[in-house]
Amino acid sequence: MRIQKRFLFLLIFFISTVTSAQLNDFNTTKNDKSPLLTQPITVTVGGNFIVTGSFTAFPVQRLDHFVTSLFIEAQQQALTSLTQLETINVVKKQLESYPLRGIRLLRSDGTNLNIDLLKFRLTGDFRYNPYLRNDDVIIFPDYDEEKDFIDISGAVNKPTKFQFVEGDRLSDALLFAGGVSKAYENVEKAEIYRLSENGLSEEIIRTAIFENIELKRGDRIRIVAGENKRHDYKTLVLGEVKNPGYVYLTAEGLPVSEVIRRAGGFTPNADLYRAEVLRNYTADNILRKDKLAREFVENRNDLLQPETQLRLHQQKELLEMLRLANITEEDSLFFNIDNQLRILGAESLVDFTKISDPDSDDGKFLIKDGDVILIPSKFEYVYVFGQVPRAGYFKYAPDMNYKYYIEKAGGLAETAKGEDEIVVIKGKEKNWVTKEIDKLKIEPGDYIYVPKEIPRTTWFYVERTGNVLSIIGSIATIVILIMQVTK
Repeated sequence: MRIQKRFLFLLIFFISTVTSAQLNDFNTTKNDKSPLLTQPITVTVGGNFIVTGSFTAFPVQRLDHFVTSLFIEAQQQALTSLTQLETINVVKKQLESYPLRGIRLLRSDGTNLNIDLLKFRLTGDFRYNPYLRNDDVIIFPDYDEEKDFIDISGAVNKPTKFQFVEGDRLSDALLFAGGVSKAYENVEKAEIYRLSENGLSEEIIRTAIFENIELKRGDRIRIVAGENKRHDYKTLVLGEVKNPGYVYLTAEGLPVSEVIRRAGGFTPNADLYRAEVLRNYTADNILRKDKLAREFVENRNDLLQPETQLRLHQQKELLEMLRLANITEEDSLFFNIDNQLRILGAESLVDFTKISDPDSDDGKFLIKDGDVILIPSKFEYVYVFGQVPRAGYFKYAPDMNYKYYIEKAGGLAETAKGEDEIVVIKGKEKNWVTKEIDKLKIEPGDYIYVPKEIPRTTWFYVERTGNVLSIIGSIATIVILIMQVTK
């Protein structure tokens, strides 16, 4: 019973202490004439804000809570009548651009406070976010986003651009940028690039960070540090290796032979003949891809779809290649095919059958960050198609020539051209072989194609004969004219 009484006493003491402290913080007017916590007060908002005028608030509200509540309610009302997603996004962006810094809080007792809600949101320091009082006036400043700014980048956690207010120092910029990144060592210096008013010249101020110099609007700050290359470099190895998955690399990459070793080596079922390294993007395309991905997230309504950008880029590259070309119209079709294959990366960079050979350059080929290595399973089949009764895959038989597989496919159909027209297409190179295929070694993955004999009707030959006679008649006429002229 005594313990319960003591606990009740402590609880009452704690509540009274907290309430007293809150009352002192809510209102410090003379004679301690604080209003009740639940009694509404009037707060006026002016300046560059989504709504202005006098509004009801409560002494228990801090300025940031009051402003946020007003903003949300006004934004909902402004967007209610809009139906187009593009318009909604544009309006939302405009509404959200109100200033968070340089806010003035005018009180009835003549106090003039400078409010920095951005600092409060970053630090949680309530000095930048006081409780409201009756008859407070909140004035949001007008500012130009294109001129009243500070930009900071370099060895910081979050490169950013923020609203400038008079009195800002280097430490403020570092605060808004999340501080110096711990990934860099011995970061001590900053460079401040300050343009002249006409923008034609600039002053470069090199300073130690600890000097904490005062900034001016439009300053661009770079926190100087040596390049940090401790990044997540890796390549993806898939298929017939003992430990498929990501293999970590150094900044410069690793030889493909070492990458395969780290992946556990090849399995007995690995088809090294068809293995390949996929590296589909040039450095230009990597920058373009990253830029598209970033802008698509930030402003997707004003951006072409990535596949459209890629298609336009391919068309531009093709036109640049053809501008000074000396190929014929017929040749351009085949050039287009080869060029598209080049753009899509349909070529092998490494011969995996040679990577264990110390005298071969293939094993020394450097695998870079983002590369993908594909090691397919052995494919012990040959494909026969065209004018055969049963086109399809047939089990590879060592030392057998093309005739063996055609027989497996049911032999030549009646519509097939002669044996001298049969084509062997090599599996990896896709090279068409038509000469001396009797001596050609058929390998797994090869294709055997039997062309079709195009039927010729009587009218086909009549037409051809007519064309020939027409040409002969034209030649005869020319010869007669020449003879007459030379008489």
